[in-house]
Amino acid sequence: MADTACSVLWPGEPGCAAEAVHGPAASDTGADQAAAAELLAHVARRIAVSLDLRETLQVVAQAVVDHLGFGVAVANIIRPDDMCEAAAVAGPDDAVQAMLGTCAPAEDIRALLAACEPWGELRFLDHRKDNGVTDAVPGWTPPMEHTDEPGAWHPEDVLLAPLNAPDGTLIGLLSVDLPASGRHPGLPQRRLLEQFATHAALAIEHARIHTLMSDSEQLFRAMFDRSPIAIALMTEDMCVTRINPACVRLLGRDAADLVGRPVVELSPPGPASAQYEVHFTRPDGTEIWGRVNSTPLVPETTGEARLILTQVEDITQLRTVQAQLAHAATHDQLTGLANRALVLDRLTEALADARLRDDRIAVLFCDVDHFKQINDTLGHAAGDQLLAEIGRRLTLATRSRDVAGRFGGDEFVLIAYPVPSQEEAGRLAERVLRSVCRPVELDGGPLFPSLSIGAALSAADDCADSLVAAADRALYAAKAAGRGQWQLAPER
Repeated sequence: MADTACSVLWPGEPGCAAEAVHGPAASDTGADQAAAAELLAHVARRIAVSLDLRETLQVVAQAVVDHLGFGVAVANIIRPDDMCEAAAVAGPDDAVQAMLGTCAPAEDIRALLAACEPWGELRFLDHRKDNGVTDAVPGWTPPMEHTDEPGAWHPEDVLLAPLNAPDGTLIGLLSVDLPASGRHPGLPQRRLLEQFATHAALAIEHARIHTLMSDSEQLFRAMFDRSPIAIALMTEDMCVTRINPACVRLLGRDAADLVGRPVVELSPPGPASAQYEVHFTRPDGTEIWGRVNSTPLVPETTGEARLILTQVEDITQLRTVQAQLAHAATHDQLTGLANRALVLDRLTEALADARLRDDRIAVLFCDVDHFKQINDTLGHAAGDQLLAEIGRRLTLATRSRDVAGRFGGDEFVLIAYPVPSQEEAGRLAERVLRSVCRPVELDGGPLFPSLSIGAALSAADDCADSLVAAADRALYAAKAAGRGQWQLAPER
């Protein structure tokens, strides 16, 4: 070990004669600097072989022992939890066993560095000036004889090389012990250690970043693959490059059928936006609603093809509940027909459209004859069954643009559009009467229901309320005339 160490020391270094490297009186500074530069390049190449952080640290520590004239080297790293860990140790087995894996709070390491004497970029703490600062930091005391001779290395002396990132952040610490000469290293050896520490810090930062990126990639893969949210990586033309199992389940298609192909199910319904909703049908016929969030992963300014991180939240159940609530708010629970509010809204829309087209609208106001008597004799359950059946028959009697609704109780309203004449309104009323007045099987036997109908045709200045009121008046006329018939409101 001592011979190897002497091969890198400058002339005049304690413990190593100049002729060990260059021969008697033949040494020159240029040759020594060239040898040092070659050593640094050699070590840098060794460090660059591995991008694994701990492997890199071990290369650093071993190179210090092999080439820089120290018997022990400990490479420490500041972890994300702000603990300083001895991640690599080179030297005797007892030193490795005592130091490897030990940790100290980074704040204690910074306190130790602050207590040290600056030796250029290095930090030295004479054992006589310790004042207990090393007590908080794990250490190893070499089994060596010590002397009070000036310049002699004491087993409790401390020599450290801080390892800093390019921005000056402390990312590690290189500690050395047991100089081969048995004395404090001289200036040339310290400078070489400084230069080596700088190279080592850059290599460690490179490896640290690589490790972080590798860890991030592994974390991303785990989150991507195990996420309950459907995720796909896509190109701007909606071609899938990667897809997770949740997205495969959502789309109901095999991953092999999706990767490398456009997925039309996830295409935005309009101009591309960061968030939009899609509606599609799976191959098994299931209707799916999804809320899509798209995030570009590569900025346009790079000139590279952009990947889009696409996350799809399954909102089918939410949409179903919303649709049910919306339907309940606008439809009659018993018959499923439009309720009073929706009927009036649709009538208002139809009147506005009729004015533009110069068309007319017919409103049929229907009332179930003797419904109270049916409830009283057969019960409310039978009455509800009858109303539901009448609602179904009214729906069958309407055309595609017509609207059938229940105003409440036994009152129903039909909006027919367009109806050009009173004759056409009359034919519609007759068709409704025939549709409803067929027997209905109830628990008590067959029942022959009948309706009274008041019909009204829209006038130019009608609104929804006025047209319904006109039909209501015609209904009273039909009841007064004997029920089971229809009456048409006079032209207004």
